[in-house]
Amino acid sequence: MKKLFIMTAVLLITASTIFAGESSCPADRASAIGYNPFGDFHHLMAPVWHTAWAEKDFKTLLEAGPQFEELFVPIAKMESKLKSEKRNEVFLKNREAFAEAVKLFADACKAGDKDKAYELMPNLHDTFEMTASALLPLHYPEFDGFVISFNLLNENHIPTNNIDGINGTVETLLAKMDGLCEKTIPSEIVESKEGILKEFAEIQKLVTLIKECCDKKEMDKLKTHAQELSTLLDNFVVKFI
Repeated sequence: MKKLFIMTAVLLITASTIFAGESSCPADRASAIGYNPFGDFHHLMAPVWHTAWAEKDFKTLLEAGPQFEELFVPIAKMESKLKSEKRNEVFLKNREAFAEAVKLFADACKAGDKDKAYELMPNLHDTFEMTASALLPLHYPEFDGFVISFNLLNENHIPTNNIDGINGTVETLLAKMDGLCEKTIPSEIVESKEGILKEFAEIQKLVTLIKECCDKKEMDKLKTHAQELSTLLDNFVVKFI
């Protein structure tokens, strides 16, 4: 359950951060989930993009070229943790464009061509952010919503033996099962549709069994099935998210 809790926490933290108007930069978010080179690159990118480029501070802009080139090295060597081949292909394609942008900008800076460097800076910034974005957790609101409700059941209502809470949350899970279907599978992982639908069928079985336990007031069996569902959801995250 630990991985599932962490995933949900990351999703909630990300959402609250964006809502609060704090950093929603893809590079910062990628760094926060373990892709540290993006954080290092962004530490330089932020002042160069928001200040030097915006204010046409050409001296600072030209000085940044070799530094960007150096900071790109660990990004070039980094391997993604993406489970989807399609998503990984998008990341690699974006990184290739990012690499070209870094080279062109660095070459302009080394040549002292301030106008060219100024012209190239927006593309460098955009390819940087796009590459980081490709590494972020998959957005699957239907699955995320199901997980949040299940965590409420498994981590709050079951441990406190809150019967009303258990019954109400199980009804919510049954309703949210409708969202776990073929039409909601994100395009990024649709290549794994067959495996995903099999997992959904297993989730459906366990939710049905949990509902039956509620109706029969068989709390010991309910707890067993809840743990089985917890493991199933953990495995789903590991395989597909």
